[in-house]
Amino acid sequence: MSIINKVKAVEQIFASLDNEIASLQTTSGLHCIAGCGKCCFKPDIEASPLEFLPYAFHLFLTNRIEEQYDLLLTRNTSTCAIFSPTKDSLVKGSCSEYKFRGLICRLFAYSAIRDKYGKTTFVTCLPLKTQSPDQVASINASIAEGKSVPMMNDYYFQIRSIDPDLGTKLMPINQALKEAMEVVMSYYAYRLPPASGKLSA
Repeated sequence: MSIINKVKAVEQIFASLDNEIASLQTTSGLHCIAGCGKCCFKPDIEASPLEFLPYAFHLFLTNRIEEQYDLLLTRNTSTCAIFSPTKDSLVKGSCSEYKFRGLICRLFAYSAIRDKYGKTTFVTCLPLKTQSPDQVASINASIAEGKSVPMMNDYYFQIRSIDPDLGTKLMPINQALKEAMEVVMSYYAYRLPPASGKLSA
């Protein structure tokens, strides 16, 4: 499968997930706290390179991939390279490339996991549990009634099915960003870039 087709496949999964999350937000009233970036401060967030292939390809199309790759190599912190924290805050900030955020960034706070016994548990953050306990309780009640919510396990399976190698390897998020860029740069090292910089097969 070509890089372009892989990017398209990942973006289709992201679009499906975004729609499912939007529906959950509408029915439950659960929404992230404005300006909150607490989860992005975690130093041990893991992701797969495949999640960031659309971002790396976007950087390539806009002639910024080498610049961003070099910046990534010089980073001396483990927080996500595309996260922009609010100055002097340890809880506020935003994603500088929100459209291209990874799968874990989309799933966290709005998905559920299924354990080995088949039990479904809603996964969200402490700020939302604290600020919106009624909405979280409503989602848990819906799950108990058999209503569907985005399933973390299912979306990771879909990602892995696109490219078992790139989609299975979980690593620190900045390493995943780096490897995604390396994949795109290596792919086009001896190939012509897409005509007119467009995402076409």
